[in-house]
Amino acid sequence: MNVVTRFGEIEIEEKSCIHLKDGLVGIPQAKRFCLLSHREDSPFLWLQCLDEPALSLAVINPMDFFNDYEFDLQDADVEALELTSAEDAVVLTTVTVDEERRVTTNLLGPIVVNRRTLAAKQVVLSSENYSPRHLLFQLKRQPEDAAKEAGSRAA
Repeated sequence: MNVVTRFGEIEIEEKSCIHLKDGLVGIPQAKRFCLLSHREDSPFLWLQCLDEPALSLAVINPMDFFNDYEFDLQDADVEALELTSAEDAVVLTTVTVDEERRVTTNLLGPIVVNRRTLAAKQVVLSSENYSPRHLLFQLKRQPEDAAKEAGSRAA
C-alpha cells in the first residue's frame, strides 16, 4: 500500500505494519506505524505513523547504546503482546533533541514490539534507574548557532 509520510509517499506492505492497540502515551489515536531506516549503517530508525502522516518519531534499539538496559514486563503486558519468549520482543525507545542540542532517549517508556505478530505497546516503567530523557550524546554547536549567540550578546 502507498502511504503519505512526512518523507513523501512510500510503499509499504500491510503485513509489516506495527499495531499499538492503545497508541502512544499522549497520542492514543496513533495506532498503526511502520519502521523506516534513517540511513544505511545508522542505529536510528523512524517510527512512522500511518494514521497521522506528519507524525514520525526517531527511535533506537536502546541496547545498542546501553548494554545494561533491562526491565521486566508486567504479566498483563506480556499477555497483551502475546509474547511467548523474550526473544520475540523488540524494544525501541524514542529519541529527542532539546534546545541545548542534547540527544536523549526515553528509557522509562520503551515501546515493545512482538516481532512475530507486530503487536506493540508503550510501557511505562517505574524504575529509578531510567529517565524519559536519558542522555545519548551531545551534538556539537553549529557555527551559525555561535554567531546567533554572539549577536544576541552584542545587542
